[in-house]
Amino acid sequence: AQKLSFSLLSTHLIIQLSHHQPIIAMITMGQNESIHLASPTSTAAFVSPLSNRMMISSQQHGQLQLQAVAMPEAVSSPITIVEKPIPHLTIGAENSDPNPVRNLKPLEVRQTDGGMVLISIIPNGFAVVDNEKFAGKKIVATESHLQGSVMYTGYAAMLDLSSIGQVFEVKIYSEDRELLSKHYNDDTHSVDDHAPGSKTGSESKRQVYGWDGFMNHSCDANAYFPLLYRTPTEMCYQAIALRDINVGDEVTCDYALFDYQCNGHEIELCACGSTKCRGKMLGFQGLPLQTKVELLCMVEEEIKDKFLQEENVVVYQSYLPQGIGLVTSSEDGSHLVATRRFDIGQPLFINSAQLIPMDDLTSKKFVLDVDGKYILLDKEHHFIYRDEYAEMLGFDSFMDHSCSPSTEQEYITKNEYVVRAKKVILPGDKITCDYGSLENSVAKQKNLGTSSFVCKCGESNCRGALVC
Repeated sequence: AQKLSFSLLSTHLIIQLSHHQPIIAMITMGQNESIHLASPTSTAAFVSPLSNRMMISSQQHGQLQLQAVAMPEAVSSPITIVEKPIPHLTIGAENSDPNPVRNLKPLEVRQTDGGMVLISIIPNGFAVVDNEKFAGKKIVATESHLQGSVMYTGYAAMLDLSSIGQVFEVKIYSEDRELLSKHYNDDTHSVDDHAPGSKTGSESKRQVYGWDGFMNHSCDANAYFPLLYRTPTEMCYQAIALRDINVGDEVTCDYALFDYQCNGHEIELCACGSTKCRGKMLGFQGLPLQTKVELLCMVEEEIKDKFLQEENVVVYQSYLPQGIGLVTSSEDGSHLVATRRFDIGQPLFINSAQLIPMDDLTSKKFVLDVDGKYILLDKEHHFIYRDEYAEMLGFDSFMDHSCSPSTEQEYITKNEYVVRAKKVILPGDKITCDYGSLENSVAKQKNLGTSSFVCKCGESNCRGALVC
């Protein structure tokens, strides 16, 4: 058994498990709230024996403790978490249920004499309407959704369309089980599940969506869809708002996050109309390197692994120490800032550098995962070069230079150093060092100085042009 403690900084938390077995867990929230996770049907979010990932959703901030214990071997079903049972997708014959309307599941696949019928329940807060820009449909919000909120839980059926047929009927019902509309759908409203980077070995299986299969692509989408679980017949995911979505706004997703390669479903001329439009949609593989890294936190592990292998990328994980923040902007890059006061002589942190052989530095690309945010490292500016290796400093790669810095560093081993305040540092202040004073006295290694720039620190003793 393990007991882990996490600080909830947002309304959802993903816990990576070190095994692929189902678990029993006790989640203890603040204010004496607790949720027992004991049986496959008693609760809601989800942990699956097919996945090593669990998502827990909470509408409040606070401390969360999780104690995980392996379930008895007799319990083989996935565990569900939260407020109510997750209804499963149903595959069966049309009208096999004595009361098919009342007992509809969120997504059902039924075989009829006329072919396959996909029955889908659209949650309150959304509508499928005609698209005024071009032929087809779109999804609009009928209720407001705040940035970071979980808008709905969605389902897709894993279907072999070669045996079912590429065109099928979709019936959309309300949560009150009222039939709202019927559509004829085709495989363009599904996602390839056998392309490189996907999840199954089938050569014709696709992830077939219900009402939200009519969601359109945008290069600047306002929603993303982390996976909750997957089985051989269905997948379950959450829809999370990337920014505030108002009543009447179209809800969009980035198709490039779902397919590594599109295999005939490319969009050669994107019409999303976003100011960030990339011009075309060719799948994740077709994105620029910088964009791939920025979106890496939103793709499934299979797509991420394919990207790392194909691009020869190494990812290092780094965690911000207490009192240190990372601020990033598209215009100004990333910077370290203080989130608390530090007095003169007070240690800010102790950090361990990764020592990268020169051959690896030449042949590989490096990405830093800082508390879940992926950043592509610049080999010229984000490493300290020594005689036979380079130091990769993790989060500290983003400390700015100043000719009158607020900190100084002292090496205590070959790769460990302590950073102390040279002046009083207040919350919100940038944390700076002197790039010209980065020698490692313990290893007797100088900073070889591989980059040059014109300093704009604005200090009275600014040295101007620097090589460091």
